[in-house]
Amino acid sequence: MPSLPDLPTELLMETVKYYPALLSSVDACVEGVAGHQYCGNDTIRALSQTSRTLRDIFLPVLWERVNVTFTLRNRPKRKIRTRAKMLERRMRGIQKTPQVATYIRSLSITLEECHLGNWQPLSHFIRVLGLLPNLRNLTILGGLKGEMITVAKTACQGKVYPSVVTLALPDGLAPILHSFPHVRTLHICDYGHSIFREAKELYTHVDTVKNINLLTSNVQGKWV
Repeated sequence: MPSLPDLPTELLMETVKYYPALLSSVDACVEGVAGHQYCGNDTIRALSQTSRTLRDIFLPVLWERVNVTFTLRNRPKRKIRTRAKMLERRMRGIQKTPQVATYIRSLSITLEECHLGNWQPLSHFIRVLGLLPNLRNLTILGGLKGEMITVAKTACQGKVYPSVVTLALPDGLAPILHSFPHVRTLHICDYGHSIFREAKELYTHVDTVKNINLLTSNVQGKWV
C-alpha cells in the first residue's frame, strides 16, 4: 500500500505550504508579525524525522531559517545560558555540519551580550557568514557598543557577502554595510542616523528602506 514517502516531492511541498509561515519572536520584533505560529515548524521537523526519504525532502526546508535567539519556544528551563553563549554554540554547530550551510537562506541573531571580554561569538558568526552561499536575509539584533564596533568592522574588512539582499541592522553596525553590497531591502532596527548616512552613500540600488523615522530622515536628508 502506498505511504506518505511515495507521494511526489512536489505534492509534499505543496502540502507544507498550507501551514503558517515559520515565524519566531525575532520576526515579531523586526517585522511586526505574530511570534506564536509554530505549527508549520513543528510539522516539518516531525516529517524530517520520519524516514530517510522525508528527511532528504524536509530537512532543507527546516534549515531555511535559523534564529539564534531566545524565543518563546527555546527559552532555557534550567540553567540560564546567555545569548552570546547560544550564538557561539549554534555557530560552532553549523561549522561542524557544513552540509546544512547551503540550506540556510535566512539568519537572525543577537550580538547584544558580545563585548571585549566575550568576543568569540562574534568571531564565529563572521566565520559562518562565509560558509552560507545561499543566505538571502540577515537580521542582527542588539547593537555592539564602544570598541566592539571597531572589532566588528575589522572582522568584516575585506569580506563580502554578495548573496544577502535583505539586511536588518542596529545603527552601531553601520561600518559593516560595505560587506553587503547587493542589499535591496534595508531594515533600520533603531534610530539609524549612521546607517541612513552610510547607506545613502553606498546603496544606490535599494528598493525598500523599513522602519525609517522622521528624525532620521530630517537629520540626514532625503535618500535621493
